[in-house]
Amino acid sequence: MWNTAVVLLLLLGVNGLGAQCERVGWIASSSPGGCGAKIIDLDKGDVLRAVAGTNGLVAGQTISFSATPASLPGGCTYEGIEVVGLSCVSDTLPCQAKFTSATSNINAFNLNFEADIYDASKQICTWKFGDGATAQGKNVQHTFPGEGSYQVCLTVSDAFGCEANYCENVLVSEQNPNWCDHEVYVTAIGNKLYGKIYPLGNSNADITSIKWYDSKTNKILAETPSFSYTLPGNGNYLICAQYTVIDNVSGAVCTTTRCQQITLAEPGCVNNCMINPTVFCPSIYAPVCGCDGVAYGNECEAMSSGLSSWWAGDCSVNTGNCNADLKIELVDASPDDGFTFRFINLSAGDYASCLLDFGDSSPIWETSSWDTLTHFYPSGGIYRTNLTTWKTNGCISSATKLLITDTYNMSSENLPDGTDYVMPGDANGDKKANVYDLLNLGLGYGTIGAPRPNASSAWMPQFAPNWQESVTTGVNYKHLDCDGDGKILDFDADPIEQHYVPIDTNDISWMPGAPKIKLKFAVDTIYVNPSDATPLEISADVLVATPGTPVFDLYGLAFALKYPEFINHDPNVYYDDDLLGSPNHCLFMSKDNYDSRQLDLGFVRKNGSSVNGYGRIAKINFATDFIIIVDVIDRASNNIVPLTIPIKGLRAIDENGNIKDLTVPVEQDTVWIKLQQTTGANNPALAQQIIATPNPATNAVTLFSGDLEIEQVEAINTLGQTLYSIHPKAENPVRLDIGNWQKGLYTLRINTKQGMTEKRLLVK
Repeated sequence: MWNTAVVLLLLLGVNGLGAQCERVGWIASSSPGGCGAKIIDLDKGDVLRAVAGTNGLVAGQTISFSATPASLPGGCTYEGIEVVGLSCVSDTLPCQAKFTSATSNINAFNLNFEADIYDASKQICTWKFGDGATAQGKNVQHTFPGEGSYQVCLTVSDAFGCEANYCENVLVSEQNPNWCDHEVYVTAIGNKLYGKIYPLGNSNADITSIKWYDSKTNKILAETPSFSYTLPGNGNYLICAQYTVIDNVSGAVCTTTRCQQITLAEPGCVNNCMINPTVFCPSIYAPVCGCDGVAYGNECEAMSSGLSSWWAGDCSVNTGNCNADLKIELVDASPDDGFTFRFINLSAGDYASCLLDFGDSSPIWETSSWDTLTHFYPSGGIYRTNLTTWKTNGCISSATKLLITDTYNMSSENLPDGTDYVMPGDANGDKKANVYDLLNLGLGYGTIGAPRPNASSAWMPQFAPNWQESVTTGVNYKHLDCDGDGKILDFDADPIEQHYVPIDTNDISWMPGAPKIKLKFAVDTIYVNPSDATPLEISADVLVATPGTPVFDLYGLAFALKYPEFINHDPNVYYDDDLLGSPNHCLFMSKDNYDSRQLDLGFVRKNGSSVNGYGRIAKINFATDFIIIVDVIDRASNNIVPLTIPIKGLRAIDENGNIKDLTVPVEQDTVWIKLQQTTGANNPALAQQIIATPNPATNAVTLFSGDLEIEQVEAINTLGQTLYSIHPKAENPVRLDIGNWQKGLYTLRINTKQGMTEKRLLVK
């Protein structure tokens, strides 16, 4: 575990620690201050080069982290691996418990257990074997006292308060642990039992004899490598195969007996074989109503409780006479040839349309009415099927049922993932809402699909049935329906603005020959007249490509403009149809994020066709308060301030959603802001030695003059009238009481023994 100093260093050096670090990695090497740390993602196996946020990391540590793309620092060698910056770092690892087991080849009662954890030096594993014995460690062995089913439980804990539990029933059978290079497979589909034996790998052995039997009745079921048999009814069965094989090369003979347990039970609301009380479910609230009448926080909680079906929404939600429901029946099946099931519509009421998801990534079936249909599954498993129905009056109901093909797959370990919930405004699946999401709205614009049950604009996970279409990145179109009304239109941009967060202002990699996007100021130089208190306006055009290097197949783009602190909040942005077409064919969004001094812009077409060429896409008017810009210029040594507004975080797509290459000019356009002098008597050099604070002011302002001796201070309003005058007597600093002054802009004419100068003062 890290010491306090290291943890504190990470807290100070890495942004985003309020968020959950979603990845786990091992530090393979680290060179702080140089070319970063090499991190291996322990879940995906990816190798990353972290060049930012690595303070305090040393080789050999296991951490939780989040990462965003970054650029490789100069002087570092590119090794062909992804370069990132760490936005979240923690030594708290995921709190979860899971294990695997294997029977010893020597003693069938002796089993090896291995905990699936990330770091044995930080995570403590405690075992209970169900026979009174316990152990500690990531890898342990245990010999059970006899044949039977034992509940083995693993508890994983750490110094941060984690305590996760996982239990599993382990069958210990007094049998020959030698498989004789063959695998035994037993399953039941309905009440039909199937079994087969097949060689492992390129075995040279042949089966010379085999007997399948039920260990409880010792009844012989078959004497062939594969068989089927109709079981008499529900119950627990221990099906065994006693077989002999001979090696065709060496002539060696191997005889063994292998057994597998299966359970037949009537389909019900709760399947005891599927209950897993120790499963780790996300702490999100997206309620479902279980078939047992109990409300669960989300689908994961319902599935881990062994439920076979549930409905979207809390149990208190009354769906009236449009309640969706379906029945699933087995038609024909075998483990080798696949499974055919019949779906029967039991939905109540006169619904207008319905959508059925078979849960196997096959096309979603959508129709206005249906009674029954069949669907084929080529392989066994557990499938999460979903039926959503809706009426023209807005009544929507969604029912989810787990389809379990056979007993071999009937295990909590085989449960499918729950739905990917919709976060209103997150149209690209990054759990944020910003102009990047606008790009996906343009891709799916005009598409119609299933409305979202219990839809709201609240930033919380919401269930939604999958649509037929998906973006090339894999994001289902249901996420593009931000407001949940079943249509992707302009209104879906509203939740994006409601939950807006600034885009990441990553630097844009220079790509020679690629079309450029640039900000072009209307003039090269702007002169500020100290006698004119009008706020300063600075106009600029956003231009894409040039006649010599046009852009092709452009459908949308989004980026940020980073402006300096003296620019006012909420610049005026006007869409220009020169390149992307009329507003009827384009979605446009501008969002000012004043705290981070950036203006985010998003443009995307919505008619399915891209554009070629070059042109202006927006005109922007920036503004700055007179007193602020004059103060900034006063601090400059030559009374000249350069203004540049770089483009950051650029992302562009074609009409299929593929990323397009755009770049920026090597040198940003610059406008020079210069201060004009009003009189020759005014000495601007003296003004730099005098500080007026606070400015703007409300009740009083203080003049700090350094080595200058102030003899007189006059306050002159914008009409040229002298409203206030004092003669301080060798005071430094000089305090001016302005509590009774009218709000507005004043010129402070300050006479010193060294000369006269002026300062601007804004009274609020």
